[in-house]
Amino acid sequence: MFRATLSFKKPSRNLKMKVLPFFILCFTTAAFADDFKTVQGKEYKNVTVSRVEPDGIVLKSKSGISKVYFVELPPDVQKRFQHDVTNTAHASEQSANQAAYQTHGTQAKQPLAVGNATGVDLPAFPPIQETKDKVTTEILEFRLKTRALYNASKFDELEALADQLRAERARFGNGSWKIYQFYDALECRSDEPESMWQLHSRIHENWDAAKPRSITARVAHADFFTAYAWRARGTDYSDKVTKQGWHLFDERLAQAAELLNKSAEFEPKCPMWWHVRMTVALGQGWSWDDHETLFQEAKAFEPEFWGYDVAKARYLLPRWHGQPGEWEYALSLENDRPKGLGLETYARVVNAMGGYYKNIFRETHASWPMTRDGFELMRQRYPDSLDILSRYCRFACLADDRALGRKLFDELGGRMIKNIWGDQESFRKYRDWAYSRSRAAPVTPNTPKSPQ
Repeated sequence: MFRATLSFKKPSRNLKMKVLPFFILCFTTAAFADDFKTVQGKEYKNVTVSRVEPDGIVLKSKSGISKVYFVELPPDVQKRFQHDVTNTAHASEQSANQAAYQTHGTQAKQPLAVGNATGVDLPAFPPIQETKDKVTTEILEFRLKTRALYNASKFDELEALADQLRAERARFGNGSWKIYQFYDALECRSDEPESMWQLHSRIHENWDAAKPRSITARVAHADFFTAYAWRARGTDYSDKVTKQGWHLFDERLAQAAELLNKSAEFEPKCPMWWHVRMTVALGQGWSWDDHETLFQEAKAFEPEFWGYDVAKARYLLPRWHGQPGEWEYALSLENDRPKGLGLETYARVVNAMGGYYKNIFRETHASWPMTRDGFELMRQRYPDSLDILSRYCRFACLADDRALGRKLFDELGGRMIKNIWGDQESFRKYRDWAYSRSRAAPVTPNTPKSPQ
């Protein structure tokens, strides 16, 4: 069978994005209607200043959102927003950029930006700066605190925290579920020695003993066994896995399943119970009917938990238990689920699945219009997430949506998250493409995944 010869390890363990600390340096300002005119004569009528950033202002109007850089604005407007280039470390660079902007298109042509090979003149861009997203910084801090409680075996505090997160259905400012991050923070790294995995095993056994009716302890222990199972299996194709690897894989998945079975009636219910069960189902090769029944039970319990949709899409990958086009079709059926997230779920899954392809829109049946509309929903719901804006911009480029790519690069203003773009050279190539006439966007290996 196809999946018997071309199956892979569970991808979420070693390929999922590691949370990194980030923050956005931005300032809010009071909303008011106003008119602006750039030094080139472009006018913005009846707009609202929604945000003042270090390098410009973000304007909102009925037609959408625009960013205007200070180098485009007259000195009196810059002063109004307390922007004084003489007091910054980049005064000479900003002055040069303003001069270049004022002469662009009317005098000597600007040199091509690094990485541009189209022969098309590009505008003067703000300098690229590696930026840290404040939301993912918050996630990292939460994970570190949770892990510290786990390392110290402070089971009462762990139980209280998990109960609170479940009761509040709490999410971070990028839509990531806090209860998912809670369990994920307890993981043992795949590169840890066997002695460390044994230490984790003892912690979980002690937790179970201390809290014999705890859903939190059982789900955490089952999640540990699924990771331990994939550690035994390794990352090779299925025909390369050793006999001992298969034995341990099956044994540990069975232990995870037993823990979940015995805690199925525990209260309160935990959304991660179904998520871990779907991981077991993937490894054990459940039938489509059984897997679909589990998925529908999970979504009935928590229709907004988009981690279920990501897990289902992975199950339907051709390398596992599906056929080409199946995960895309199944995902489209979820767009109108009652009490769900709408097209946000679609965009979340496409983002997660992008890690399996160089360009998901060329290699699969994923819909860019639905992905785009899902990202628009996410930006409305999580306006402070630089991570979402950055991923949206990169996907727009992969989908050859040049106009949207330009708009989103304008909003980014040179802010680059390394784990999304790779490096400054990659960021520059994508940005140059958005402002040029080259036929296809550059492609870097695989789309980084975002945390659930």
